[in-house]
Order: sequence, then C-alpha cells, then structure tokens
Amino acid sequence: MTSSPLDARICVSTVNYGCSELILRALPALLAELERFAEGVVFIVDNASPDDDADKLEAGLAAMGAPEAVRLIRSPRNGGFAAGNNIAFEAARALPWTPEGVLLLNPDAEVRPGAIEEIVRVLRSRPKIGVVGARLENEVGVSRMSAYRFPSAMREFAGALGIGAVARLWPVLIDETDVPVRCDWVTGACMMIRQEVLDTLGPLDEGYFLYFEEVDYQLQATRAGWEIWHAPQAQVMHLAGAATGIVGSTPKRGRMPDYWFDSWRRYFEKNHGGAYASFAAAMRLTGGALGRLQRRLRGKPDESVPGFAASFRRRCLMNLAPGPRA
Repeated sequence: MTSSPLDARICVSTVNYGCSELILRALPALLAELERFAEGVVFIVDNASPDDDADKLEAGLAAMGAPEAVRLIRSPRNGGFAAGNNIAFEAARALPWTPEGVLLLNPDAEVRPGAIEEIVRVLRSRPKIGVVGARLENEVGVSRMSAYRFPSAMREFAGALGIGAVARLWPVLIDETDVPVRCDWVTGACMMIRQEVLDTLGPLDEGYFLYFEEVDYQLQATRAGWEIWHAPQAQVMHLAGAATGIVGSTPKRGRMPDYWFDSWRRYFEKNHGGAYASFAAAMRLTGGALGRLQRRLRGKPDESVPGFAASFRRRCLMNLAPGPRA
C-alpha cells in the first residue's frame, strides 16, 4: 500500500536579508501546512540583516507565540543564498529525526494549501527524483511555469536576441503542463532537495553569492544520476523580486548588481570551462546587439538594462571580475 505524503518529516530553509515583514506575513500559511506532516521544522537563517531586521523577526515570532516549529539562526555575516541555506542544512543534521527532504523557500514566497504535500508526492513517485520544484504564481493567482533547461551558449544567444522563432529553436522554459514533468532545473524560490542528495553532494557552492547556485547544484545532481522534476499542481505565491530586487535577469530598479555577472561567469566556467564561458558570453552579447538593432529598425524602444552590456562584456566575456569566492 502506498504511504501518504503526510507521514513525511520535512525541513524548510528560508534565508533572510531585510525581509522580516515578508517572512512573518507568509509564515502562518507555512506552519499550517507543516502541521499536517509527521514532523516539520522551519529554519530561518538571518544573513546579518541591516536595520535590526533579525530583532524584528524575533519580535514577530514572539508575537505569534514563539512557534516551536520555527528556529531563528543568526549568521554573523551575509555569505549569500548558498551560505545561508548551508547553515540550515547543518542545523537539520542536528535534529533528533532525519528529514526526507529540505524545502528551500524564498522570503517572498507563500505556499498555497496542499503545495508541500504535492511536492512530497512527486518526490516519492520515483526513487531517483532528487529535486522537485513548485509552480509559482503572482498575487492575483496568475501562474507561470517554473521549470527550465540548463543554460547554454545558444540559449544565451536566442534569449538575448528576443525573436520568437529563434527562441523556439533553443527554448529555456519547459512546455506548459498540468502534470509532473522532468526538466533540467527548477527555481530555488521553492524547491525540495531529497536528503540523500544532500548527503551525496554536500552543501551548495558558496562561491555563488546569489543566483545560479541552485542551477549549479541541480546540474551536479543530474551528473550524479538524480532526476529533477517540476510539480505544477504545487502552487506557491511568489512576489518576484521582492526579496532581491531582480526579476529573471532584469533589475526592478537601476543596474544589475555585480554578483549576478560573477555568478553567471562562475556557472559557465565551473561547469563547461573558461573557453566555453567566454564563447557563451560572446553569443549573448552578439544576440543582444542584433536584438537591439532589429528593434531599432522596427521602431521599437530599446528596453535594455542600463549598463548591462558593458558590465557583461567586462565581467563575463573578459573575466575581469574579482577572483572567485573561497
């Protein structure tokens, strides 16, 4: 007889940096979901937030009655998304029980009823499934696919070019579906990693400050023989960019931060070598230049992020960024 997903033991890892209000708003729905499981605990890792944000979190938790299922961990430094989650992974190992999986959940993400149960159900459906991601939706319930193919030089070119017919030759998104589907990677805004994968691969690469670390981890999992799946019936409301200020590869305001370029270069160089990383960067720059030209010829406005091409050329193509993080 098939066991119920609700007999699972689950850990949740949320990394905070100045997002206490978002976390406290989403926490009741998360705790209500975890109460349905055999065991559940939430690790909130504060990455040395400014403006006493960790104190605000602590006060907010106290106002909620200090839920036993929530553990606030204060990191002395802001090591980024990977480092924060690694602290939670280590804390999970000290629990008196072993979790079936650890759910990475962004501060700006709120689980809908049944979402975690569906993620666990998909995780259990095949023994080689190592990571399962949810479908994200906005505040008014408009959902979007959150499953992707691994980055490549041609996908960088096609995406930067912005011509539909070319993009369809090298698609980034997995086709829309309502049933679980295998993919290359899912967004780290809400994804569960099987504990066996964590035991095998170890922690996330802290050389990434923010962005591409979950893509890299899922590539390592794939190379180790694990499968990555998307669970479209597991719906999570995501205020895209509320925690980071970036939506996809576009900042909500101003310029793209340097760490995005550093992470892009690190991903390609680490996994495909320096020559391929430079080739992929050249393809993205070429696609972007051609895309701007065709939009200009068609009388359409230039929607490029200010300074993006120059920073990308310097840090990703020429690799003039500071050395890799330890």
